[in-house]
Formats: sequence, structure tokens, C-alpha cells
Amino acid sequence: MKWSQLRHRLKGRIAPCLVGVDVHQTRYRHAHDQEGEFWVTVGSERIFSAGSSSYLSSLGKRAAENRHQGATPRQAFEQAWQVVGASGLMLLEQINKDLFTSLNQTVEQMLAHDNPVIRALGIIDARYGKRRLAAFDPANEHVLVQRLFDLRCKAEGITIPASTLIVN
Repeated sequence: MKWSQLRHRLKGRIAPCLVGVDVHQTRYRHAHDQEGEFWVTVGSERIFSAGSSSYLSSLGKRAAENRHQGATPRQAFEQAWQVVGASGLMLLEQINKDLFTSLNQTVEQMLAHDNPVIRALGIIDARYGKRRLAAFDPANEHVLVQRLFDLRCKAEGITIPASTLIVN
């Protein structure tokens, strides 16, 4: 499926109260393997960005640090994959695969996904009701999920408990 078709279907699922939330993607045609970037905007503000270049750069730096600390090449990359994966950086190919798969998932499946982009899209999905939104606890979630949860609650007029930590 082309990105324009995928984007159209993803945008069709965003709750109508969230005007200005958009998803974008670009490919760097002249880069090796046409690496690219995915980002989410609210209005003109970019609130999340991930892509192959930043992922591979961080992976390489982390693996080099591990090698300097005495790890074998295999150990260095295994440790680096865990750290970089936990930081929220992702390959564009993985994001696209997960986005495509999310089109056939329920909101519950989206919220249980390991990819924070998919969980965030589950929060702003039009099928996600106000009662479930009010009961959701974003405290241990990725920053993107927290930001979109906050935005959706404000748009829906739902009061967030003061004890719930939301990252600005």
C-alpha cells in the first residue's frame, strides 16, 4: 500500500474532535536504501519524530560504546538493540509495517502493541470512547502517548486527575 493511501486511512480513524493532528512520512531518495522519517504533528508543531537515520546512528554509537567497554561485537549490538529500542527510536520500515497492521486491529490490540506510535494512534482513534479514555492511566507510557492522551482529554472535555503525570 502506498503511503498516501495508508495516511488517508490512518487520518480517517482520528477522532473528529482532534483537528490538526496529522501523520507524515518522507523518504530520502538519495540516501542509501532510501531511508526516511515518520513524524506526528499537532497544527504546525512536530511532537514526535522517528526514522531510520536516527535509529541506525544511535545503534552504531551505542554499539561502539559497548565495544569500548570490552563486549564482543555480537554482545555490543545485542545490548545496543535493547537500549535503542527502549528509547523509542524505530526503523521506518518497522513503523510502516506496524501502521499497516494496525488498520486491522481493535483499539484494545492497538493499546497492547509494543510500538508507542500504534498505542498513541489507539488513544486518538475515534472508536476509543470517553469512558475508556477517562479510565486510561498514561503514567508509564511513552511521551507521544502521554501528549496525545492529554490533547484528546482536553478536546473531549475530560478532566485529568492531578495525580496523573503528563509530560509537556
